[in-house]
Amino acid sequence: MPQSPSLAPRIAAIDLIATVIGTRMGLSEVLARPPESFREMPPEARARAQRLALECFRQHGRADTLLRKPLRKTPPEPVLWVLRLAVVEMLALGAPAHGVINDAVELVRREEFPKLAGLTNAVLRQVAGAGGWDATPVPRLPGWLRGALQNAYGAKITQAIEAAHQRPAPLDLTLKGARPEGLAGEMLPTGSLRLQDYRQITALPGYEAGAFWVQDAAASLPAKALGDVAGLRVLDLCAAPGGKTMQLAAGGAQVTALDISPARMARLRENLTRTGLAAELVTDDALSWQPAQPFDAILLDAPCSATGTIRRHPELPLIRAREDVKALQTLQAQLLDRVLDPAQGLLAAGGRVVYCTCSLLPEEGEDQIAQALARHSVRLLPTDIAGLPPEARAPGGGLRTRPDFRAETGGMDGFFIAALQHVA
Repeated sequence: MPQSPSLAPRIAAIDLIATVIGTRMGLSEVLARPPESFREMPPEARARAQRLALECFRQHGRADTLLRKPLRKTPPEPVLWVLRLAVVEMLALGAPAHGVINDAVELVRREEFPKLAGLTNAVLRQVAGAGGWDATPVPRLPGWLRGALQNAYGAKITQAIEAAHQRPAPLDLTLKGARPEGLAGEMLPTGSLRLQDYRQITALPGYEAGAFWVQDAAASLPAKALGDVAGLRVLDLCAAPGGKTMQLAAGGAQVTALDISPARMARLRENLTRTGLAAELVTDDALSWQPAQPFDAILLDAPCSATGTIRRHPELPLIRAREDVKALQTLQAQLLDRVLDPAQGLLAAGGRVVYCTCSLLPEEGEDQIAQALARHSVRLLPTDIAGLPPEARAPGGGLRTRPDFRAETGGMDGFFIAALQHVA
């Protein structure tokens, strides 16, 4: 029997999922060095495999709800992921059941569980016939994360965040200048251009001319929190892949962009070349690198749990743990001390620092700033950015965005942003 044209992307999707789970690396990291089944396919098939893996991560909780009754007991994990993928394809993505089930049987055999091929066929036929996808409850986040969010925001907001995670994020663009002719989309109150329907980013009007770059609406806010940067020497710490660097350069700043990852810095360099923007690039450790002279302003986008980006990275709840956050908190505090301590020589007298994380957890945002204010002679500056809802003001100062903000038009990533300045 000839292989169905959809089998190869499904094989690659399962291999991507297995690599993410096995290595606890994010899907974007895995895609930088993907499994062979993914590499050997044409671009269209790779894009399909990536979409399948993303949606399987996003919707696997709903698939489990429908699989629970016909399965009776949980199969080996590789088989369970095949079943989840098949249910998501049939009931969430609308793929024809016959082809999905046939390929799922082949996938189970490929995973070296031939004795479970019959079970796979029977279970998926039962699920496909019963339907009920829309009636499945919104899956809950892992207990440690859900508990932390409930403590921070309450049960109602936590449920709204979980619901927002079930919807794929739209494509937000930051424009370098005027909107290119023919580039359709909605201008958000915060200044981003939002596209709900697109196929290929590189085919969008203005891409080749470097008229825009991809950047979530919330991710564009930290650079704006620095205010007018024209003519200032600005250090962008943990800068790659460069959205904030390009914002600062487009705003007239003399930017030094620093990141520890050579691979990520290569992406930043490519982005600068495409957009025709300039910055000094430094690949080094932010905790030890020393500049020739201090900077007028510093943007510190600190490494974090990235729990504010689950809409875009639905695999994160499966590969993050409470222990990861504790280690990141230590690094965040070290970076804040590095930029705020005058003896370190990074920040000029009277200079501004914007600290941000793409995390929903207060211990990576509000708590870090409260502790930094206690350790250093600094004050919290106003962070008024036009277009944000009133609830974006964090109680202790700074800004807090969430995925459920303006969910009806696509939401935004969860960020914490605070601006600091030394007390004279």
